[in-house]
Amino acid sequence: MKLPPRPICDADPSALSIEQALERIQNGLPRITETEDIDCSNALGRICAQDVISPMSVPSFRASAMDGYAVRAADCENPLRLEGRSIAGHPGTDHMPAQSCQRITTGARVPDDADAVVQQENVERCDDMIVVKVAPHAGLHVRNPGTDSQEGDILLSKGSRIGPSELALLAAHGITHLVVFRVLRIALLSTGDELREPGNLLEPGQIYDANRPLLQAMLASSAVELIDLGICKDSEEALEETLNAASEVDIIISSGGVSVGDADHVRSVLERTGQVDLWKIAMKPGRPLTFGFSRPGQCYFGLPGNPVSAAITALIFVNPSIRYMLGHELPLPAPLRLPVTDSLRKNPGRVEYQRAIMQKDSQNNWTVGTTGLQDSHVLSSLHKANCLIALELNSEGAQIGDQVEVYPFTHFSSPIL
Repeated sequence: MKLPPRPICDADPSALSIEQALERIQNGLPRITETEDIDCSNALGRICAQDVISPMSVPSFRASAMDGYAVRAADCENPLRLEGRSIAGHPGTDHMPAQSCQRITTGARVPDDADAVVQQENVERCDDMIVVKVAPHAGLHVRNPGTDSQEGDILLSKGSRIGPSELALLAAHGITHLVVFRVLRIALLSTGDELREPGNLLEPGQIYDANRPLLQAMLASSAVELIDLGICKDSEEALEETLNAASEVDIIISSGGVSVGDADHVRSVLERTGQVDLWKIAMKPGRPLTFGFSRPGQCYFGLPGNPVSAAITALIFVNPSIRYMLGHELPLPAPLRLPVTDSLRKNPGRVEYQRAIMQKDSQNNWTVGTTGLQDSHVLSSLHKANCLIALELNSEGAQIGDQVEVYPFTHFSSPIL
């Protein structure tokens, strides 16, 4: 009887775990401390450099939560005479005679003499008289001053990212300017004599550079300035010259040139001009990953040359590093656990991230399945995917129906609000 082949152990004793690598990277990262004062209209995606304190209470007056009638709750056993109205932006008088009411709209100021608002569906009206059908209690449908925020409250903490809801919060408090951390300057380059820019004719053995467009799109943010250093030839001299042209940036990110091939020069250049802090990670795709410093204070990430490997290592290591340097630490949400619809193969020894599609089955239950071929050059596996399946270090894969850890791509992005 022929036995099935045993999985090959893919462990490398010199490789760091993902957790060890993240800790070592974070311990070496500098923080951005320089700030700038900007108009809130330009603040989307920027990071607060100091706490934002509320200059006022919101709402600043008692406001109606309903369209209806402002009343004294104790008067509502008898018919009430309509005496004026209070609409948003145009408040009525504060004084209300006994057994009277004011017509009021949502958001309008509640008269001082009223202590409740009766919604219009609970009222019968005849000319200038109303009869309340459902007796209110004092405080009904009245928003008291400061129920959203009090003057002196911390509206946004240092390190907060400015999204749509933060912009709305600032506007609601009359705030027009904000102190934020300056933008992080990041230079991108690809290495390899085989690379050509899209639009040029390919000679035998050449390929188009997909990694720079990929990384430019992944890292694009108003909190980041991206500098394109283009394609660097496979020589130490060319790489060193390219790095010297980016002496003012905070981070340099290259793709390619970090494995053990004869034309992979990143490590030797970094050891001469700066320092190398890590070189190998126990993960797939993305074992060859370089982190270090190309010069004092300038971080260097050397990502693998295969596009999928570059994308996954950027998600796991580069994005959290950018947030850390800008003071906006955002823990990765816990993975989902979903049944897998395909058999997954894996050799033990590395954590493996397989590209996958998360979708509902015919019973409306969420499941996850592979995109197919998982080789790290297969860009279509990223295009088809909406999530990653994470298979642990010693896993040998998964069978149909097994529960697996799933990271939707949205786990790696900033909240839409």
